[in-house]
Amino acid sequence: MRPLSIAFWGIANGRQSRSPSHPQTILRLSILADTSLFEGNAMNGWVIFWLAIIAFVALVWANSRGTQRWPGFDGFQAIVAPKAGDSAHGFYKILVVSVLIVAGTFIFGYAKLDKAETLAWFGDFVGGVIGPVLTFLTFVGLLVTIILQQNANREARAEAAKAEQAFEKQLSSQKRESFESTFFQMLTLHNTIVTSIDIRRSDIKLGDIKGRDCFKFFSQILRAKFEQDKELGLTDRDAIRIAYSAFWIEWQQDLGHYFRYLYNVIRFIDEANVRARYMKLLRAQLSDFELVIMFYNCQTEQGAKLGKYAEQYAMFDNLPKHLLYSPTHAGLMHGSAFDETLLPQQAVYG
Repeated sequence: MRPLSIAFWGIANGRQSRSPSHPQTILRLSILADTSLFEGNAMNGWVIFWLAIIAFVALVWANSRGTQRWPGFDGFQAIVAPKAGDSAHGFYKILVVSVLIVAGTFIFGYAKLDKAETLAWFGDFVGGVIGPVLTFLTFVGLLVTIILQQNANREARAEAAKAEQAFEKQLSSQKRESFESTFFQMLTLHNTIVTSIDIRRSDIKLGDIKGRDCFKFFSQILRAKFEQDKELGLTDRDAIRIAYSAFWIEWQQDLGHYFRYLYNVIRFIDEANVRARYMKLLRAQLSDFELVIMFYNCQTEQGAKLGKYAEQYAMFDNLPKHLLYSPTHAGLMHGSAFDETLLPQQAVYG
């Protein structure tokens, strides 16, 4: 028997080459293709050589497919990550096939043993063939376990992200519900403040004035004071401030609480993330003459902060301009106080 031989000659760690004509390392590969691997076995060196060539060509072809799946991947994926989520069934198939192969090998080998002397040779054969196969299957099982763990981690991260989004939505919903509850309670209290305002006249025949009707009465008094001051030759702005100052001294007890609470309601809405809808609801609660008194309050020093909110949220969008004391008074404030379309985009849809 002439064995298949691969011979290497060279220089290593400063040792001299066996061939004096080559001072450097010499690599010599010798394959004796006409040599059998095992006695009585038809497989020879040329078979191994062509198997290696086929394996190399198959690997090159597989790499040339790029992102396309390799042959057999769908079957592997059906075991590792089945659509039904049941990997145990796929592993059961592998276990059954492995047991059948091992059992079949033992049965076939035992049936072929005619002499007891060959039992040792069969044991060596089984240990040399079945052992590496089982080791390889164990390695494959480890890889499959890693893949399954990666899939489980990916699914866990996805579920955690979904849970976080659901929690954020729930928290946002709770904040919205809390805000709306507080807002509508504030509207109710605001209406209570308005209805609690009353004006008692000395003339019993004229009767008392209550609720929102009081603001029409307030507007008549303020208009009269403005026209008196205007006759003194003052500008409209100066006449408004002087008239409102005198008006405020007389009716502060009725209007002080009203404007303080109204300002805090507007500020509460302004500090919320969603503003336009609730500011419109507040504007809808205000009567025409409430808006008139509020407009002239914004022209004074004490109502300057309220005036900024009025221009930011078009608080006088529903105010009939003919109720103002002069057609030019609308020009005392920015156009955004009267026209919602002139508001910044974030104020309208924020």
